[in-house]
Amino acid sequence: MNDITEIEGARMQSQDTRIAVTSAETLKQLGLQEADLPMIQEVATRIQEGNPLSVAEFGRDVAEHTSAYADSLLDQVRNSDLDEAGTKLTQVVAVAQSLNLGALTNRRSRIPVIGPVIDRMRMGSGKFMAQFDTTRDQIEKLVSEVSQTQQNISDRNKGLEEMFSAVREEHRLLGVHIAAGKQRLVEIKGHADSLRVQIENEPARLQELSDLDALAASLDKRVGDLMALQQSAMQSLPMIRMIQANNQMLVDKFHTIREITVPAWKRQFMLSLTLNEQRNAVQLATQIDDATNDLLKRNAELLHRNSVETAKANQRLVIDVETLKAVQNTLIATVQDVIKIQQEGISQRRAAEKEIQGMRLDLQKRLSRVEDKKELH
Repeated sequence: MNDITEIEGARMQSQDTRIAVTSAETLKQLGLQEADLPMIQEVATRIQEGNPLSVAEFGRDVAEHTSAYADSLLDQVRNSDLDEAGTKLTQVVAVAQSLNLGALTNRRSRIPVIGPVIDRMRMGSGKFMAQFDTTRDQIEKLVSEVSQTQQNISDRNKGLEEMFSAVREEHRLLGVHIAAGKQRLVEIKGHADSLRVQIENEPARLQELSDLDALAASLDKRVGDLMALQQSAMQSLPMIRMIQANNQMLVDKFHTIREITVPAWKRQFMLSLTLNEQRNAVQLATQIDDATNDLLKRNAELLHRNSVETAKANQRLVIDVETLKAVQNTLIATVQDVIKIQQEGISQRRAAEKEIQGMRLDLQKRLSRVEDKKELH
């Protein structure tokens, strides 16, 4: 009667635990809903107590799909199209920077007065227009080459969206298998507990109990692996979104360069060329005046500096007061140090005299005792 009661108690505990495994909170943690309960029950029936192979194969198909998507995700990261697009855009910037407009104004001849004229002859507009045409052709060719890469990246983002949906479904299926595995694990452990109660009366069922315990341990390990795979799938979702975002930013940046930056750069170059020609003309007219003004200012500054330094030198004493103070302070310090050393020497000699006198008396006393001993003998 007690055995029956214990068996019934183990069965009730198994049912309670099954309810806990499929509770709303547990389903939420696994990314599931109550609508997934029928599928959980169906998947749980795949685990057979008498078939250890059913545990080894449990969830393998879902795990294989997850691994395949992970490999595909890594291929997306390694794809050379991203590097190629970045390289082409870098070349666009390098070509644009190679046409240095600063050369029109920064590299000036140092020859007075006629220097600007030489600069204008050396840096004519025809030469820079030719350079501009070459640069423009290079940029347009690079932009054309990137167009195909841009289309490939856009198409890849569509594939990544499909991958995102598939990985999310894999996450759900893994959750179903985890919930089913936990449910069957509870049932198997409950069956094993009931066998432990009966084992005293039926020793022949000891092997059956051992098999159940081994099956429960294997299933527990399998559920743990599935939980790790589900977490990996969850981590893949934000990775896919980040890759999509990076791809889209690269596509948007290319649109900006092609449709806004490059045309604006061409317009600004023409404006810069015209403005620099005007600046050359203005500098040609003003350079002489600037040189004259600079010369007058430098002469005035030099006169002021020479006058001030001359006046200071004339008013300066032969020996500075600060020098006299420093010498006097050093002399006083020297006298004080000498006096201090002499006083210390006197003190040391007095102390030495006392010690010598003491040694003398001690020696005399000891010698007198020796003489007394000799007379006694």
